[in-house]
Amino acid sequence: MIHGVYLKSRPKAKWHLISLSISFEKAAKEVDQALNQAKLEGFEQAEATIQIFDSGFYIPEYLSNVKEQKNLLN
Repeated sequence: MIHGVYLKSRPKAKWHLISLSISFEKAAKEVDQALNQAKLEGFEQAEATIQIFDSGFYIPEYLSNVKEQKNLLN
């Protein structure tokens, strides 16, 4: 599985792909780093999330909606 890290700076903006990872733990760290950086740059309403894809063949750069997913950690 491939984890795409998406960020949006405003509530009505689209989700923008900022990173890809095969590890959920690494993707989770990147979400925290992206949120911290966005807030330092003045985007107080910024949001970040992880979208899981089964294949790397097509991963969109922009998304309107992100599916809510439960991530399992061992």
